[in-house]
Amino acid sequence: MIQIPGITVGPEGKALSGAAAKTETTTRVDAFVDYMCPYCRHFERDNGAELQALVDRGITSLVMHPISILDRLSLGTMYSTRAAAAAYAVAAGSPEHFGAFNSALCRDQPREGTEGLSDADLAHLAESIGVEKAVTHTFADPKFISMVEDATNLAINGGLQGTPTVLLTGHHRQTFQWDGSESIGEALGSMAAR
Repeated sequence: MIQIPGITVGPEGKALSGAAAKTETTTRVDAFVDYMCPYCRHFERDNGAELQALVDRGITSLVMHPISILDRLSLGTMYSTRAAAAAYAVAAGSPEHFGAFNSALCRDQPREGTEGLSDADLAHLAESIGVEKAVTHTFADPKFISMVEDATNLAINGGLQGTPTVLLTGHHRQTFQWDGSESIGEALGSMAAR
């Protein structure tokens, strides 16, 4: 699952691309999230700031994988796909706002079994943190929808059972799935001690 493309998050939540995305750290965190998943919201609330601080200090790298496994719970609106596509669009068009947008999608997450946020609401949420309208107008671009579909299919075919799935990889390339029993920082510290 670790080879699935995603959004590399750099200092201050900026999405990195190209050579900048190849960070040199001893550990890596891959987080597979669905923006309608309440457990993903809890993961972000409980670990987001600490994880970003570890990235800012160069202790770990972070790759976010927005996927859509809960479309069936949004009354036909495909909310999970639309929200994940918006995240990829922000990463591509307004990379300095990716971290804030990711946090906002979790903070303002709709309940399962609802239509979720409308396209206009997603755009307003992004614009409220500084994303320009030119970027929010790309949220429904087929290339971003395809990125979500491809990432989701690769994750499911790779054995993903649900979200959040958080993989921790150490410098010896051993990979562990985070189980929530300790903070991300503690888990990374335990891994480094092995």
